[in-house]
Amino acid sequence: MFIGTVIGQLWSTKKVANLQSLRFLLVRPQGLNRAPNTDVVVAADVLGAGVGEKVMVAYGRAARLAVGDENCSIEAAVVGIIDNIDARGPDDTAPT
Repeated sequence: MFIGTVIGQLWSTKKVANLQSLRFLLVRPQGLNRAPNTDVVVAADVLGAGVGEKVMVAYGRAARLAVGDENCSIEAAVVGIIDNIDARGPDDTAPT
């Protein structure tokens, strides 16, 4: 699973039958150093995430289970819309 930011939507009028009811988003992953990655992932979205929102994305079987069809032709799915992230990086100091 990774955290990313929704940067757009993807429309496809022709697709295999098991993708007909799914909405797809373009998600830019966030690296472990909290910097945006240059890659973009296409993720199925059943939660209704919007452009600019931070999301949790699952891969593989977990993604297919999240959309309710273990035989679905996807590799990534939005499994959560993030409200807040509270984390310390290696350069942050703990309060004394």
